Amino acid sequence: ADKDHILPPLTSVLQQGMRAGANIRRRAKNFQAISDDLNKIFYEMPFQVPDYFALITRALAVLEGIALVGDPEFDIFWAAYPYALSKARAILGPRRAAGLIS
Repeated sequence: ADKDHILPPLTSVLQQGMRAGANIRRRAKNFQAISDDLNKIFYEMPFQVPDYFALITRALAVLEGIALVGDPEFDIFWAAYPYALSKARAILGPRRAAGLIS
């Protein structure tokens, strides 16, 4: 897929998740919107998701639940953001990834 075409919707999904923060109610409300946006991206753009994607997603949800028991203010998006940003810089380059910093 063309990176210029896929970056805006993925940025939108990331920002939606970060806006939810540690507020569980807000996160649950945003989850459906994020899910809908990801479904559109997967439908409209020609790339494949590995078979194990669902397993990784489920594992992250379980780990997030455990972390929230220990720290109700834990935010999976902010915890993962530095790693995700470094991967985005490696794939997209620093200039394109700069749009993800806000």
